[in-house]
Amino acid sequence: MGISGSLEDREEIRELHARYCLTIDNGRYDEWIDCFTADGAFESPRFGRHAGTDGLRKFAAMYKESLGGARVLHVVTNHTFELSGASGTGSCYLLYYHCKDGRVQQSTLGYYTDKLRKIDAGWRFESRQVTILGHS
Repeated sequence: MGISGSLEDREEIRELHARYCLTIDNGRYDEWIDCFTADGAFESPRFGRHAGTDGLRKFAAMYKESLGGARVLHVVTNHTFELSGASGTGSCYLLYYHCKDGRVQQSTLGYYTDKLRKIDAGWRFESRQVTILGHS
């Protein structure tokens, strides 16, 4: 299988992955929502499926509440994607760390499965589904 899409598009998608992690980890939820298309959806086994700006905002509020004051770090690696014009699919591994009261715990191991779409503002997630392989 060859590399699809331009190097510029591929780098922009890698930046999207990083921005997704950094914004949710730092409580910048409006910026996190901007990682998705207007009709974009996020789905997790713990929180369910949330679509559109209002649905993503609802998820962000639930997620923030679930942290109980903890800090978290999403670490994504092994990015792969296939692009065709202004759409694509992709995936990456997820390591999720939970940090509270001076203790760090690798909380979750899994992966994301993505549908990608290029809009006027650049590449965004049309949908992002997290699969959890294990957690502590």
